Amino acid sequence: MFVIATLLFTLFLSGRRLRMSVTHNRPLWALLTLALIAQLAAFGLLLADSWVNPEGTLVAFDPTLYFCLNSLLLTIAAVYSPIGPLRRWASIMDGLLALAIAGLFYALLHRLIGAGTSNVSVASFLIWMFDAMALFVAACATLRFAATKRADERRFYFVLLIFAWTELIFPAIHNRFVLTSESYVPELFIDLPFVVLGLLLSRRRTVWVRWYRPSRRARVVVGSISPFVLSLALCLLAFVQFGHNAGLAIVALVLGITSYAVRVAVMLGHHLYMESELKHLQRGLKQRIIHDDLTRLLNRRGFYRTFQREWERASTLSLPLAVAMVDIDMFKAFNDTYGHLAGDDCLAAVARALQKETSLHAGVTVARYGGEEFAVLFSGRDRMAVEHVLQRLRSRVEALQIQNRRSPYGVVTASAGVAARGDGEHAGKEKLLDAADKALYAAKHAGRNCIRWFVPDISLVEFGKHG
Repeated sequence: MFVIATLLFTLFLSGRRLRMSVTHNRPLWALLTLALIAQLAAFGLLLADSWVNPEGTLVAFDPTLYFCLNSLLLTIAAVYSPIGPLRRWASIMDGLLALAIAGLFYALLHRLIGAGTSNVSVASFLIWMFDAMALFVAACATLRFAATKRADERRFYFVLLIFAWTELIFPAIHNRFVLTSESYVPELFIDLPFVVLGLLLSRRRTVWVRWYRPSRRARVVVGSISPFVLSLALCLLAFVQFGHNAGLAIVALVLGITSYAVRVAVMLGHHLYMESELKHLQRGLKQRIIHDDLTRLLNRRGFYRTFQREWERASTLSLPLAVAMVDIDMFKAFNDTYGHLAGDDCLAAVARALQKETSLHAGVTVARYGGEEFAVLFSGRDRMAVEHVLQRLRSRVEALQIQNRRSPYGVVTASAGVAARGDGEHAGKEKLLDAADKALYAAKHAGRNCIRWFVPDISLVEFGKHG
């Protein structure tokens, strides 16, 4: 009666914690509460049995079913994961395994109890079986606590872990005292797990788990061990049943092995899918890093990568290399007159025109260098080919006929400065870019809508609207 009173108060504390818990943790606290209800039913049957048969219990009622149900509910709580559809399906599979384990365990206990518990060797074997089941529950709770990332779930699994280990230790002591003593004092050991659980439930926060944060490696290792523990326990129980019910044992073995294989296959397929998705996201991220969001052209980072690669190739194979800086004429005045949204539309339209033209010529790359400035890289093309492409680019921009009343031409135009890498000239990439920028500056001062070459003697050769 003292055990039942303590259990009732602990059940009250568990129900209160259930009401206070967040939504995704309520199934966990509900399973713990149901496990306590199962234990309450078992001890209630023991009390009724001892009331009717004061000489000994287990005469009218068999509480073994309720103790097995308690172990089943605690095991399901240890393997349940509400986050993510794949984890929920894995939890269902683990729950079915736990149900099979509890069923085989109950069948084994029921057969042994039916054979009679007056035999000391049978009673001792029963005690070891109860110890094994309690150890299994405690191991599942410990593994789950070691791998739980969320702090609120970790508090629950710490409570479950302590309760499971106390349910292993104190009943084991009680059961061994029962075999050698007629005293009622060992019965107090049955009460201690519920006292410990009540103390844990009475605290709103569990301060003892704040120091623990599972590492990624711990979560991976424990996550791979947990399903193996369930399948191994089912297979071991199946081997114990072989001498008494070979058919049931074979079914249990097949279920244990198949469930583990299916779970591994599902998890492997999920990880392969996630790896493929991750690679796809990485490729997309790399593209976003080196591309401009507005114009969809290479940005400065992407241009430098291409420039570095083509510079090394030109140095190795002695190929011609040229860089042009193309700038939209009077773009600031365009923004002041028509607004920045119109300026963005203008930049996007010019970028599409440049991209469309450069795509027609091999070895030509265009990028948005910054603001309204574009960089064009010519690899393996002589000066006449470079001039031809630049004139086509300038003509395409002018042919867009984007109105700009602040421009002397009445429409948006572009100027370009170009520099070529020659023998002994522009020994570095930065100097070549600087030379192209100086040529662009000269083209602006020459009246815009034109192209200028940078030459070693600093003289600038002009190519106007008609070349």
